[in-house]
Amino acid sequence: MNKKLYLALAPVLVLVTLGAINVYKNITWKEPTDGVTWGEKPNGLTALKVEVNSPAYLASIKKGDVLYSINNIPIKTKIDLLKTLWIARDADQKVSYQIGREGEIITPSFYLQKKGVNLVYFYLALVGLTALVIGIIVFFNSRRRHSLPYVYFYLLTLAFYSFYTFSPTGNLDLLDSLFYIIDKAGFLVFPPLLLHFFLIFPQRKKFVKHRPSVLFLVYLPGALLLGTRTLFHVVLSRGWTDAEALRFQARLERLDLLHFTAFTLITLATVIHSSRRPQSVFIKKQLKFIISGMGMGVVPFTVFYAVPFLAGRAPSTPAELTVLLQALIPLTFAYSISRYKLMDFEILLKKAVTLIVAFFVIALVYYVVSSQTRIFSENRLNAIILGVLAIILGASLFTPLKKLVQTLLDRAIYRRSYEYRKTLLFISKELSRERDLQNLSHSLLNSIANALSLRTIALLLAEDADPRTFRLLRSWGEAVSAPPSLTFDEPFFEQMRESDYLSYYSLQDRKGVQKQIERFIPFGFYHFLPLRVEEKIVGCLAMGRKQDGTYLTSEDWELLTTISPSVALALENAYLYNQESVRTLEMQRLKDYSENIIESLTVGVAVVDQTGTIIGWNRVLEAQFGLKKESALLRRLTDVLGAKNYSAIFPTDTSQDFRPLTELGMDLPGERKRIFDIAKTPLLDNQMKPYGTIIVFEDITEKISLQQQLLTSEKLASIGLLSAGVAHEINTPLTGISSYVQMLQKKLTDPHYAQILEKIETQTDRVGRIIKNLLNFARNPSDSSFQRVDLKESLQEIISLIDYKLKNMNIELELVLAPVPPLYAQGERLQQVYINIILNALDAMPQGGKLRIELSQAGREAEVRITDTGTGIKAEHLSHIFDPFFTTKGVGKGTGLGLSISYAIIKEHEGRIQVESDPGKGTSFTIVIPMDFDVRKTEDPSAKRR
Repeated sequence: MNKKLYLALAPVLVLVTLGAINVYKNITWKEPTDGVTWGEKPNGLTALKVEVNSPAYLASIKKGDVLYSINNIPIKTKIDLLKTLWIARDADQKVSYQIGREGEIITPSFYLQKKGVNLVYFYLALVGLTALVIGIIVFFNSRRRHSLPYVYFYLLTLAFYSFYTFSPTGNLDLLDSLFYIIDKAGFLVFPPLLLHFFLIFPQRKKFVKHRPSVLFLVYLPGALLLGTRTLFHVVLSRGWTDAEALRFQARLERLDLLHFTAFTLITLATVIHSSRRPQSVFIKKQLKFIISGMGMGVVPFTVFYAVPFLAGRAPSTPAELTVLLQALIPLTFAYSISRYKLMDFEILLKKAVTLIVAFFVIALVYYVVSSQTRIFSENRLNAIILGVLAIILGASLFTPLKKLVQTLLDRAIYRRSYEYRKTLLFISKELSRERDLQNLSHSLLNSIANALSLRTIALLLAEDADPRTFRLLRSWGEAVSAPPSLTFDEPFFEQMRESDYLSYYSLQDRKGVQKQIERFIPFGFYHFLPLRVEEKIVGCLAMGRKQDGTYLTSEDWELLTTISPSVALALENAYLYNQESVRTLEMQRLKDYSENIIESLTVGVAVVDQTGTIIGWNRVLEAQFGLKKESALLRRLTDVLGAKNYSAIFPTDTSQDFRPLTELGMDLPGERKRIFDIAKTPLLDNQMKPYGTIIVFEDITEKISLQQQLLTSEKLASIGLLSAGVAHEINTPLTGISSYVQMLQKKLTDPHYAQILEKIETQTDRVGRIIKNLLNFARNPSDSSFQRVDLKESLQEIISLIDYKLKNMNIELELVLAPVPPLYAQGERLQQVYINIILNALDAMPQGGKLRIELSQAGREAEVRITDTGTGIKAEHLSHIFDPFFTTKGVGKGTGLGLSISYAIIKEHEGRIQVESDPGKGTSFTIVIPMDFDVRKTEDPSAKRR
């Protein structure tokens, strides 16, 4: 909100605050009164009016009585009267009047009545507040709020609020004086502001255009009156008597009222003059309602209240009630500058007039009945009965009276178009509800055609690409042979932009445009009503003649131009709503398409914004991290991945680096460890500015495992070829060495040499076993060695061989061997695998432990799991344990070929070995063997070739 708006709101806040204080003061203020309106006459202070049921009325004081004294104090002026009444009120004593009536002197005595502010004041304050609220709404909701009409309307509502809300109580303190000044200033400023407003709205008067300085003369009378009143209170009244000051004050009051009445009547005449030659039918419609509202608000007040007051007579109570009709004035002001939603405002205006007139009539009836019924003034009970009867009267008569006034008002304003108006009001109400363009066009054309008895009507919508091209949305009535779209020539289109409507018969003086309409007569179109939203033509209604062959009348055009803003706005809203629906659907399809692509990827995709909050999480990540998308969204990535994983993906020293990360190990929930290739890329908007990051997680754990297995297989193949050659080369001299040793053992009986020869034989046998293992490692198994093997029996045979060693090493054995059907395999070689792994497990538990052997079936595979509680395998050694000659045992304790040979044997069976180890806690080997290996060998052509 800029400084201008603050400046505009400042006086509103000040006036509303002071107004609330003034209303509170008037509620709590009570002044003494005798119930008589006294006026200064040549023969003395004379009773002009006596209120019914007042203390003076009950004491038999009548209209025309002359007051001489109160409590023996002479009374010559109103000031004397007020002083005496306040003295009596403060003393709480009875007053004794000396009254002259037709040559007689009477002395009635009575107690004064404490009278609050008239209820009409609160009504006027409410009217003033309503005007101020309307002014603020119109001013701040207008797009050109700083243009003159809106500024003057805003100032008008401030002035209207000031003199209707502020009223001095009579307390005569500083605050009361401020209320008095604001009240008089508003009362004197409002009439010239009102006249000035209608001199420039709806269009500036010619004499104002030529002589703008004449507008200063409009404010001159009010400025003189305000200056005179200020001068009187500040300087002049100091040397005057009370009677002189009171008389001058009364003259100023009359001049103020004369100024107010004269200017409002001049304003009304100005508006009437403007309505004779309006710019358009729409403005004529506006001015007609303005004249009606202002006339009902000003004329009765002038005739029944202002004229008697200026003539020196006290206005009657019914005349005072005419002030209630002035509530129409702010409503007409708001209407005069409301360019859109005309029908809604007309409804509001009619309801306001109806309620005010109905309330005025009931109040008038109540006043007449109560003033003519003296019996109800005799005691309090009868007064209560009168009040109850008044409530019953108001409740029973108000609703039918309101309907009657509304009907009369409709017929008086709309005359012959009364039935049309009902139909069009229905159209306006329905249009505001409908958002479907097709339904709206059908309802609109059907309603207008029936209301105006048209033969043909069509709704055309302007194309966005070419404003002069209109496409046919819907037609009604006789068969319309118009093409799907119509293109208007430039002169015709310009005339449509400048006019409220175009009709064939109204363009006699514009032959060129009339010829353009002749082009559309074969289609049945004689009339065109442009539909505008602000200055843009969004469409038009193309209409034919009536059923009786006549053209549209001026009254028909008046009705059509009345609803055209509502129709245009409804069409624009429906069109935009449909366009938005289409865009929303397209966006949803695009969103679904993008999400489907992301969800269909075989890699995990996460999207985070610039704060690190997750805004995307696909199904692959759900499986990888075990976290549903709903649970991951709107959480911080560091909370989901963990600080360690997050820092690995986003190193602090390369936070802006979007290079891919390869073979990154991550700890996942459930103590799982996986290896990922991770790629990061910025998420860019339409302006190519980053507003987030896309992170792609590719789980390569299995890929790395396969790569390691492939590498091991390649090593084994190479070692196999080498081993076969080395074994054959070594085996021959080794046989010779063994033979010569045996010969020497027979000839040399010396114990010393016999012991050396025995060691040579032992080492020779050891080399022989190594060569045999190498040959087994390099040899391809023959198909004849494959047969049906019962894994449970095979494992039990091995356990029987090592049972004694387990007891000596204090190792607990736990067997969980489930029945598994026999499978096609090499039994002896599988036993070699089991024994190699079991012996490694025993070596890892030199101080004892627990050995668990499990056998189970998982689908079409058999699983043998051997788990120990030994020292475990270090992480850096896990990838090398199947390499030939790799061993972590001491010198002479292992050849490093056991696991390599076991790996090769399992691969021959198209199985796999998986290892899990936790250093210090133990190791688990899982041997997986397919149960349909024989079927695979039959179907595999390479197997047949072998």
